[in-house]
Amino acid sequence: MTRTMRACVRLAVGGLLLLGAGWCPGCKKPPARQVESPSLENEKPTGPRPNIIIFSIDTLRPDHLGCYGYGRDTSPHIDAFAREGALFENAVSASSWTLPAHASLFTGVACSVHGCTNTDRRLHDKYYTLAERLRDAGYATVGFFSGPYLHPVFGLDQGFDQYIDCTSYAGLMKASAEKTGTVEGQKIWEAMDRDITNPRVLAAVRKWLAGNEHKPFFMFVHMWDVHFDFIPPPPFDKKFDPDYHGDITGERFFFNPKINKNMPRRDLEHIIALYDGEIAWTDMHFGKIIDDLRTRGLLDSSVVIVTADHGTAFFEHGLKGHRNTLFDELIRIPLIVRFPRRIPAGMRIVQQARTVDILPTVLDLADFMPPRLMGQSLAPLFAGRKTDRDDPAISELDTWGHHFESFRRLNRKIIWDLSVDRGVVFDLKHDPTEHVAVQNKRSPVVRACIRDLKFSRGLLKRFRERYPRSPKISDLPDKLFRKLESLGYVGGAEQSPASSAPSP
Repeated sequence: MTRTMRACVRLAVGGLLLLGAGWCPGCKKPPARQVESPSLENEKPTGPRPNIIIFSIDTLRPDHLGCYGYGRDTSPHIDAFAREGALFENAVSASSWTLPAHASLFTGVACSVHGCTNTDRRLHDKYYTLAERLRDAGYATVGFFSGPYLHPVFGLDQGFDQYIDCTSYAGLMKASAEKTGTVEGQKIWEAMDRDITNPRVLAAVRKWLAGNEHKPFFMFVHMWDVHFDFIPPPPFDKKFDPDYHGDITGERFFFNPKINKNMPRRDLEHIIALYDGEIAWTDMHFGKIIDDLRTRGLLDSSVVIVTADHGTAFFEHGLKGHRNTLFDELIRIPLIVRFPRRIPAGMRIVQQARTVDILPTVLDLADFMPPRLMGQSLAPLFAGRKTDRDDPAISELDTWGHHFESFRRLNRKIIWDLSVDRGVVFDLKHDPTEHVAVQNKRSPVVRACIRDLKFSRGLLKRFRERYPRSPKISDLPDKLFRKLESLGYVGGAEQSPASSAPSP
């Protein structure tokens, strides 16, 4: 068992049942499903084309938002937005960290299918991403990224006419890409943890909107600041814990040894208050972008989605941060969709949704024929109908020595440690915090989870056989780096900050 799983078992889920891979009581072979390879042809629209806007708020836990029942006033603008659209109460990410989760969002397939699972890999150029599909249909496409794991070196810029860097450390990433072919390392981690990006994202979005009002557009907005370090600017630094007088800060959250599972409860409460302050700080900037869209008359003619790539842990299972497990505090995400033409205001949807469902849902709402991928369109739910499939949510983690997969439904979940080929089962109906594993191997919950595992692995295998695997960055041809150099990401002139980016 890996160190991470051992820690989780010791600290939070004592006595967990470990299931062997070969054990499957009464398990029937799942029926074969027809899958399709990604089409390179444009789907033809059958109706008016709305703008498409996706906000991905990094590290945002839904249970820290007012619209999901949180007690603090962290998210008044997101809450108001949710009242005007549909909120999914149970949305699950494809992974517990940024790079693979966004690759799944853009492709509609699971992480082990696209293979962009670690920082030595780049999304394969043969994938037909959401941005490429919309660009080929006549949309202007623009992306704003504010963290390192959406950098073009990883291939997530495919299909974007413009892909605008809103970080403050573009030079560091350029130097890293030149030297190693990737953008990861101590200096970049320190820069990204300290970075405050919301004002640059807001300025860049406003500048782009000023020149692009007359053509249908797809806009992807990545908002980073909720990610650690938790250092919200005043007054958000004291908004939720003004009376704290201790010496713990949100700086160096991941590397500070004082921030550990045995820290005083009062200090941990302060860390969580700072995290909530980052949410409120980001919510304010989200609200300003929504107000700009409304003022320009663009909001009601657009499909607007608010989601996240993953959550973060505050020692619920003995660990902090993310990119280390697949417990719900990391893979549960918000998902809110607003589009007055098709979505009644104030909807709350219990059915489980997934990152991979976003691509087909967007295309369906834009009156395109959704491609047959691992995800499915959620649009029928907005009209009160059922979706045509009910597959488990597949989440995967393959990085830093962590090799996990989970298969989740509303009332049950299995997490499998691939390093030792063992897993644990949770009855989410009676144990929503995943602290007491189901012990009885003959339990209906265990049997159902094993069936989910078998079915999902079969589905993954069929898609892996048909889809291209992402290559290692070190194996890529020189033309990739020439392309990046021409864009200012490696070599050449220094990348300009978003606030001074040239007009499109």
